[in-house]
This record gives sequence, C-alpha cells and structure tokens, in this order.
Amino acid sequence: MEFSLFVLEMCFTITALLCYPVCLQGNPNASPFPSNFLFGTASSSYQFEGAFLSDGKGLNNWDVFTHKPGNIMDGSNGDTAVDHYHLYQEDLDLMQDIGVNSYRFSISWARILPKGRFGSVNKAGIHHYNKLINSLLLKGIQPFVSLTHYDIPQELENRYGAWLSSQVQFEHFQGRL
Repeated sequence: MEFSLFVLEMCFTITALLCYPVCLQGNPNASPFPSNFLFGTASSSYQFEGAFLSDGKGLNNWDVFTHKPGNIMDGSNGDTAVDHYHLYQEDLDLMQDIGVNSYRFSISWARILPKGRFGSVNKAGIHHYNKLINSLLLKGIQPFVSLTHYDIPQELENRYGAWLSSQVQFEHFQGRL
C-alpha cells in the first residue's frame, strides 16, 4: 500500500510539473509562441448572438429553417443561443481573462440589412457591431470579421434561392452584376 501511494504521488508530481506553464529564460511571462502569434476564438452570428428579431434584425434563412417543425430533431433554434448580442461585454471579459488576443466573428447580414438590398440599413445593427469592435480593441483583442457565415436575409432566400443564385453572389453581396 505504501509503495502504491508513493508511485501515485510521484506520477502526480511529474504530471503537475509537465503541465506547469513553460518559462523561457527564467521569465514566467514569456510565451513559447512568437510575439505575433494569434491565440483566438471564433463564433458564428446565428449560433452565438441570439437576439432573434431584436433591434430591427430581419429574418434570415436559419431563423425560418429552424422554426419549421421536423427540421431540427430536438426543436432547438438560435433565438437566444448564448445571447452574445446582450452579453458581449461579459464574453469579452472572459476572453481577456484567458489571454485571447484575437476574435473572429461573423456579422449577421439580416441584422445590418434586414431585407437585403430591398430595405433600409438597420442602424441599431451597425451600432451593435461598432460597440463590439470598439470593446474588442479596448481589451487588446484583434477583431477579424466574416461578412457572412451562411446566413442570408430571408427576403433574398425567397426571391433567389440564396447563395446558388448569381444575383445574390454578385449583385447583392458584392454590389455588382
């Protein structure tokens, strides 16, 4: 029994030492990564933001798809998700606490242009993303923006069949045909 405890204690000690953060040249703040290394996290607007139809957001293809009975086995949808739209400050605090220096997020097209090019710009959506980007920069976290993550205003889905249409690809997304 004593020998077993000794072996267990030695294994625990070795494991603890191996898991201890690496110190380079005696500096406990040094990182084994280059100074320009980006340690980040990422999200998709539909899966993360929540705030279904809040502040002028329009319907997107995922809103409609997930609300149709039978499309999602457990009936879940992104109406609330993790509520990043309302809780982004707390989320950014957590990112800062774990040392994240970059964040890739997508912008909900339906939050900025609720009906694609067939409606007006949603200023509340623009304001939200401005606040998010400014908050990231204040925390020293580099924002990386994806303009779309496979969500599209439902208006464009209804009119053209979404991304398979050259009108959506060139006229609506890139602003040319």
